[in-house]
Amino acid sequence: MISNEEFEEIVVNVLERDISSNEDQKNAIFSQPNQSLFLVAGPGSGKTTVMVLKILKFIFVDDINPNEILATTFTKKAAEELYSRILGWGDEIKNHIIDESDDFEIFEKIARIDFNQIQVG
Repeated sequence: MISNEEFEEIVVNVLERDISSNEDQKNAIFSQPNQSLFLVAGPGSGKTTVMVLKILKFIFVDDINPNEILATTFTKKAAEELYSRILGWGDEIKNHIIDESDDFEIFEKIARIDFNQIQVG
């Protein structure tokens, strides 16, 4: 799929999310796929952003199928926000890669991604 560097560039330039300045957030997003994470922080600190970007990194960088992802949070409202951002930001990244790619294999693989298969609750 794409590299960590390409993913970070898309997040910063397309989604306009500055993940480079907060080392803890960046480390959480780019941690290994088999590393469990438990995010604890105050309101408005970026927990949902980190979760969404980590999930999207699983898909676009680590080539994990969306139907293999389960994301949980503490409230229905938070789960709805998490799911909404996954769909919105996921589509933005997907469309950007499709528009910029001249590699038919990557184009075909990216085009088939279905974010609705992610289980969020």
